[in-house]
Amino acid sequence: MSLAYPISLKGTYYWKDKPKFLAHMERSPVWTMMAVEEGLFRYRIGDVQGEASSGDIVLCPPSMEFHREMLTPLSFFYIKFTFQEQTQSEEERIVKLLHNLFRYKFTTPEQDRLFNNYRHLLGFFMIDEGVGSRGIAHYVNDVWMLFYIEAESLSRYGDLVNDPLMKDAKDWIDRHACGNIQMRDIANIFNMHPVQFTRRFQTVFGLLPSRYLFSVRMEKAKLLLVQTDYTIDHIARLCGYDNGYYFSRMFTKYGKMNPSKFRKIHSMQLL
Repeated sequence: MSLAYPISLKGTYYWKDKPKFLAHMERSPVWTMMAVEEGLFRYRIGDVQGEASSGDIVLCPPSMEFHREMLTPLSFFYIKFTFQEQTQSEEERIVKLLHNLFRYKFTTPEQDRLFNNYRHLLGFFMIDEGVGSRGIAHYVNDVWMLFYIEAESLSRYGDLVNDPLMKDAKDWIDRHACGNIQMRDIANIFNMHPVQFTRRFQTVFGLLPSRYLFSVRMEKAKLLLVQTDYTIDHIARLCGYDNGYYFSRMFTKYGKMNPSKFRKIHSMQLL
């Protein structure tokens, strides 16, 4: 019995260190997903513009102009898809959630799961068409579900998910998480009392802003541990911590193992 996946793939591609886009604007009759492995690009979809880098997923609905500009060489998955069974009204609801909650760019806190999907996808690209196609469909659908599950969860908060100030605050944390910042600094930027900011952020996103900041830092640390040979002290500084000792304590609390053990286990999985 075949699996009933939520999306049906119409094209899957991967580019490594692509220096530029051949076309700076595209309007597609189907959905477009750009999942960034490495690099940075600027995009504009409708009234929204932004930048996407490693770990970001940009989703463009059908028939919308997708403008993009390469800022650094880009390694990314480029995927075309349609929904298997969604009605037009349900698809319109998903587009509204994508715009209001994420501004067309989704950054999952489950970065380890996301990049594990990427590794599997690259493996299936090298396999014969039948088995490879099934594997690609499975892992692309899992990438989609990372977005869909979080969008559905946030939508349960009703009108509060349309809180643009908190969405801006989340985006600001995503961009500056590894700097020397405190919750009171973020609250000041958005002209709010720290207690008010914390309550409002938690109401919209379901977790404390300090916890979200912590998870963003730890997910970046996981990537650096596996993809580089940087020292623990250097990774600590890149992730916003003053020294490797404190960083190691925090990482162990988050990942249930110390950084060295995490690096050894997950580096072996890439061999």
